[in-house]
Amino acid sequence: MKLRFLLGGCVAALASQTTCAQSSVIFYGRIDTAIRYSTNQNIAGDKLLELTSGGASGSRWGVKGSEDLGGGMKAVFTLENGFEPDTGKAAQSGRLFGRQAWVGLSGKLGTLTAGRHYSPVYNVEFANEPFGWANVYESGFIYDNYTGGNRWDNSLFYQYKVGPVSGSLMYGFGEQAGSNRNGNKLGGSLAYEFGQAAVSAAYQQTHDAQGVADHKVWTAGGYYPIGALKLFLSYLNHRSDLTPQKNDVWATGASYAATPAVELYGGFYYDRQREQDGSKRTVVGMFNYKLSKRTNVYLQADYSKVDAGYASNVFDVYAFPTTKDASGAVTDFIKSRTSIMVGVRHQF
Repeated sequence: MKLRFLLGGCVAALASQTTCAQSSVIFYGRIDTAIRYSTNQNIAGDKLLELTSGGASGSRWGVKGSEDLGGGMKAVFTLENGFEPDTGKAAQSGRLFGRQAWVGLSGKLGTLTAGRHYSPVYNVEFANEPFGWANVYESGFIYDNYTGGNRWDNSLFYQYKVGPVSGSLMYGFGEQAGSNRNGNKLGGSLAYEFGQAAVSAAYQQTHDAQGVADHKVWTAGGYYPIGALKLFLSYLNHRSDLTPQKNDVWATGASYAATPAVELYGGFYYDRQREQDGSKRTVVGMFNYKLSKRTNVYLQADYSKVDAGYASNVFDVYAFPTTKDASGAVTDFIKSRTSIMVGVRHQF
């Protein structure tokens, strides 16, 4: 009797170990907050001192995992919440899993997932600019103007990689009765790796509730490491059927690992606007110091300047303060802004 129980316990233990070996679930997160000082926060030119969230990257917590289904197939999922550590509120308009929420299957033919994903243009720009689309205020926000949403709800995302070449296709359902076009999104990307360097490109198009293509955008760029130095270059082209305004965004910069603990970042961003001529120029720098593998402190500064044409940018979701007349024409505007942030980020 005792032997039977002993053997049964051993079998159960082995089965449990086998199950654990075939499945994995990881809990992870990041908390990032900073004190920010900035100029020209209203048309009077007043300054602002604030405690803000996500100075170098958005704060988050998440769960991701996979299960081996056999035959080279596995189930995969990610649930990722964004939050604001300065207030404790949920980010992404209060969503529980506003950053990512998807489930799918992965195998020899690629990976197909369904849910809420990062868009193709976001993924490519994240790889090709020195701050990784970080929250360094002015720089990443330029891209926010033109993507039609960095994350797509109700979307299918397919990825495939063979050797140094990888690609993706993505479709977001509009979910409106009587029309598959109204509110839908579609796009894709292609990347090629050579050594530690890579080049990539993406295109995406989104439609509003009436089926009009409100954002048509493509981007291309790459990065190239030279020892501890890493160089970046990217271009983004934006058009819309809602307006003749056209925007071309160039970005370049570098990261440098001066020591195992010290990292330096710099970037320059130029948004050229046509059909309503204007421009925005932004320069950004960051000093990052690693206190450990999981905790770092940083100092970041940026300066941006716009002209009268750019002050009328209809897609600028983080526009500088303006004064407008009864017809909506800009009569006065803030021409520049400077900000400095000092922050701490902890990862787990």
